Amino acid sequence: MAFTINHNNKQWEKVDTMQLWKHGDGENTEWMVEKITETECIYGTYSQGVERCAPQLFSPIAVSVNEQREPLLPKYDPDQDRRREILDGERKLFEYTQRATGIPCQVKVVPRLNPGHYTKAVEDIKKLTTAIAHKKGDWTNINDVKKIFGCLFPHPSDITRWEDDVKFGMQRFAGTHNTVIRLCTEIPEKLAVTPAMLKPLLENDTLQSAIKKRRLFIIDHSILRNCPTIKGTVVCSPIALFYRRDDNKIVPIAIQLFQDKAHDNPVFLPSDPKYTWILAKMWFNNADACVHQANTHLGYTHIVMEGFEVSINRNLSKSHPMFKIMAPHFMYLMTINYLALSILLGEGQFMNTVVSVGTEGAYELIRRYRSKWRLNVEGTLPADLKERGVDSTDVVPDYPFRDDALLTYNAILKYVTDYVHLYYPSDKELFEDYEIQNWRADLERPIHDGGLGILGVEGVDGRFTSREQLIQVVTSIIYTCSAGHAAANFKQYDEYAYPMNYPSMLRGKPPSDRGSRSEVDVIQTIQHRLNHYQLMTIVKVLSDHSFGNQLGNFDQRYIYDPKAMHIVQKFRADLCKIHRKIQKANMGREITYDYMDPLVIPNSINI
Repeated sequence: MAFTINHNNKQWEKVDTMQLWKHGDGENTEWMVEKITETECIYGTYSQGVERCAPQLFSPIAVSVNEQREPLLPKYDPDQDRRREILDGERKLFEYTQRATGIPCQVKVVPRLNPGHYTKAVEDIKKLTTAIAHKKGDWTNINDVKKIFGCLFPHPSDITRWEDDVKFGMQRFAGTHNTVIRLCTEIPEKLAVTPAMLKPLLENDTLQSAIKKRRLFIIDHSILRNCPTIKGTVVCSPIALFYRRDDNKIVPIAIQLFQDKAHDNPVFLPSDPKYTWILAKMWFNNADACVHQANTHLGYTHIVMEGFEVSINRNLSKSHPMFKIMAPHFMYLMTINYLALSILLGEGQFMNTVVSVGTEGAYELIRRYRSKWRLNVEGTLPADLKERGVDSTDVVPDYPFRDDALLTYNAILKYVTDYVHLYYPSDKELFEDYEIQNWRADLERPIHDGGLGILGVEGVDGRFTSREQLIQVVTSIIYTCSAGHAAANFKQYDEYAYPMNYPSMLRGKPPSDRGSRSEVDVIQTIQHRLNHYQLMTIVKVLSDHSFGNQLGNFDQRYIYDPKAMHIVQKFRADLCKIHRKIQKANMGREITYDYMDPLVIPNSINI
């Protein structure tokens, strides 16, 4: 909504602040002021920050009109008392809470529901749910399983990953869960492998030379040990070793399905009977899928980023430049989490029906991971890759997620760096900004003391002491809300749609010996037909790229300052270059990976 003020009254020549009021039914109407235009006045045309008080019978919206069209750091605000008053109101609206014991903080009450694209997603789910209601009965054979694709559910890019060790390996580097594999520097004592056992699988290497040459990798899902599950369902806590062959393909060479050595917990090998090895891989992938759904997707994009959104509303004025750069990347998040998670986590819903750990287990995994997740490591792409030992192309030559995601991460880093330097010419300016310092302290303050309780926030003694620290924090937030979530979300259908490729739930018990199995054992292990259709329904809608604007093109505009807009335009140009680079890279890849293409990455977690 825009307003035009046309006046000749000299009393209006110095307009500093206006109040616009919503009254009566207007309080139930979502609207905001985009700009105010003054005519016949020496000040020209202005934009403004919109700041809102706690709802009242008459709800004032204070509009600060700045003639230079620039956001205001606190010390430059001519009405700092009013600014503090409005922030006090925001802190009453945006309160922290933990919706389950031990998980990251979220908002206590969503102040203003902003459904965005949620309504369309719900309608799509309802239509598909009605269409699959008759899809009952058990599977008969592999060919029967392949018939699930058609008009309602398109064929995924590949339905042979469960059979092919190279493709199984690539699920760690170009799948939907690309952030868990790490370089193996020593064999854990709990893993019952021996050099002699692995020698036939290591080409010309020994176990020790493979480690020394950085050719051995490991995934250890110890976090799943004794995790709650849906009644009657088993989830493993596996350990798997992968080896980089001479042709640079990284393949699985050993899988132990539970943490402790035991006679009924053998190490499965590629040399085992065909379907025995396949079942070991399926049970491993089922465990991997549970960690993906609970932590990588739900806990440490959706939930943890909601806490960051609460924190900026509690601590930064809406006219603060750092609020303006971050706000577009939180669009719809609170509403999606509040409305959609009831569909995903409610009794008898997605998580409690088709994911082995169920809602109780998902919250338990999120709880366990909270003491391990650090913003400046697990929440920061380059640091996470380095910490896992997989940042170098010498170690992992073919890692599409890493290579493409780093392009976008670095573009965001450059964008944030230029923007921060625009408003903070020196570290001194940053140090003196009490709002940004209050925000920094709030991020790290323990939950029991009223803070967000985030580990690994850059700074010293609860303060930002350099612009680089602020840049790292803001870059990690924007990346996680955009590319980080996109990586965990949009390939779900392609991975989960075929039940053997990446099973979210399996029936029966995992193999406890290396004896021969058959195709029948595989068919009897995947979840029931109707359950799988329910899974496909959810992941198909979640994987829909049609929701929201692409990265850099904001659903709601917060930045008007011409100098800042120039930085935004450079960011958009960089993203276009990245798009072309990824397109070119995919022409030479054996497996096309376009999920980190900026043209299909939304600005925010909007689905």
